Amino acid sequence: MHKIKGFGTLSMQEIIGLEKEMHLNFPEDYKQFLMNKNGGAPEENYLSTVIPSHGEEIVLGALLGINENENFDLESWYKEYSDELMESSLIIGTEYGSGLFVLICEGNQEGVYFWDNGQELEGSSDEEDVYKLATSFSAFISGLKLEK
Repeated sequence: MHKIKGFGTLSMQEIIGLEKEMHLNFPEDYKQFLMNKNGGAPEENYLSTVIPSHGEEIVLGALLGINENENFDLESWYKEYSDELMESSLIIGTEYGSGLFVLICEGNQEGVYFWDNGQELEGSSDEEDVYKLATSFSAFISGLKLEK
């Protein structure tokens, strides 16, 4: 998490309130991230990861938190896209291009995914535009590589 310059911190009460508002139970590692960073952006240069099934590199724009700026606010993104998301999921970040990072909080598909909602990647279509990145939020964060 040292690679992310946070937007501040959140209390557990604020996180619980957010979970209730969204009708979700966040994974513990994600709650810790919100408590310590409240979202954030790469500290320097770019942070990227590779879509395992696709081999395509994607670049992190920002991770969302509770923020007055709607561009970085979890709740604003949730309200805008909740009817398009799977149950138990929320948008947790933006890609530098046009994609979104989605966290599925519970169930057998739990983990972090890349949603190519702009269908920018070769092979993306209406039927296939979501790609699994990691089995947990912690694994996603530790898989981010610094672009020099």
